[in-house]
Amino acid sequence: MELLDAVVAHAVEGVSLGTLAGCVGLSKPTAHRLLSGLRNASLVDYDAATRLFYPAFKLHRMGQAAGARFDVVQLASAGLDRLAHETGDTIYLVLRSGDFAVCAARTSGAFPIKTLTLNVGDVRPLGLGSNGVVLLAAQPDEECERIAARHIDALSAYPAFDATSLRHHIRDARTDGYALNQGLMLPEMAAVAMGIRGPGGRVDASISVAAITSRMQKPRLSSIVQLLRDEIAGIERLITAQSDQRRAA
Repeated sequence: MELLDAVVAHAVEGVSLGTLAGCVGLSKPTAHRLLSGLRNASLVDYDAATRLFYPAFKLHRMGQAAGARFDVVQLASAGLDRLAHETGDTIYLVLRSGDFAVCAARTSGAFPIKTLTLNVGDVRPLGLGSNGVVLLAAQPDEECERIAARHIDALSAYPAFDATSLRHHIRDARTDGYALNQGLMLPEMAAVAMGIRGPGGRVDASISVAAITSRMQKPRLSSIVQLLRDEIAGIERLITAQSDQRRAA
């Protein structure tokens, strides 16, 4: 996979065997053998005249097919803006990527004190923060345990997310329908997150509202949860409609 990543990184100009081997720390014979396997799988093309490797068209088709999962970024855009306007706080859209959570979008409201703890593109272990908890809580127990064990070192830097605490956070998120981070990572920062269900009921995305802790107390917290619930219901309807259109086509 690192070799394939290196080929994709040189998609326009092509890349030689020697450069690829150096990029991933492999000997030329090993890199050549692996590249032959990628060529046989139609994932990599080879130009014999220039002796350069390129991504194959099959990768483009795979990317288009996989991209359907991430249409939620576009479909959720208006909802994120509404939440930012209605709450005045910072809104995050986070997607699950394997055992990690990736910040896919961020919108800030008008309240002058911002909680900009994530930038678009930032990656965190599943289980860390309100989005990480709500995405992890949607998984079966055995999957939660596997992922938590994988990230034990990263999570240990945050005492409120050790193995025992994380199980409590997951339980609470499943009971409440949302995950609440009330100063668990930074004393003055709070966030509440809720999952977005895609086709088949999978939860691979979540939205959170982040604010200073004084703005995340009852009864305002209950109001924010309801706003989140309403916007996510609308996004889920858009996802379902788009999925139905694709099947009909």
